Amino acid sequence: MTPRALIDASSAILLFKSGLIKASCELFSLLMTRSVFDEVSVPAQPGADELHALAGRQPGVTVLDHPTGALPNGAADVQRLHRGERDTLHHYLNGAARFVIIDDGRGVRVCRRHGIPHINALLCPRLLYFSGRMPDPHARFFFTRVAKLGRYSTAVVKWADTCEKSELSFFYRQLVGM
Repeated sequence: MTPRALIDASSAILLFKSGLIKASCELFSLLMTRSVFDEVSVPAQPGADELHALAGRQPGVTVLDHPTGALPNGAADVQRLHRGERDTLHHYLNGAARFVIIDDGRGVRVCRRHGIPHINALLCPRLLYFSGRMPDPHARFFFTRVAKLGRYSTAVVKWADTCEKSELSFFYRQLVGM
């Protein structure tokens, strides 16, 4: 069974533009909140048709309704995020997924404060490689594409480019079912 991962709009767009969205759907069971889906499937926007087509397909993207249930105490900072990131983290905190794929800086800081396991789209090619689903030359090609498309600091790109499987052990273990 593939691990369930919630994804924000920025990450979904980066994975689409880099050509990795389908491979990522095979690697993870991607969940997208209704607000994120509405953001990435606006008609006439690049990738809208393709992302819309992935909804409900297996492997593909499962679109979740708006989150219900109260946020845990101390999660007021989640409420201050943009709707897509807010709903994504709300669903995570309510147990919808094992981790989050997020490229929004404010959202990443909230993940860190709350101990929410998260990666960015830049790490998807590394996980595809580590899991044996993509050979190293292809993973490097896609890594470079995502790095050029995203707004990553030099330090983030350098770390992601050189990180070892052990540094992504939580996410790798999710993939291999350990």
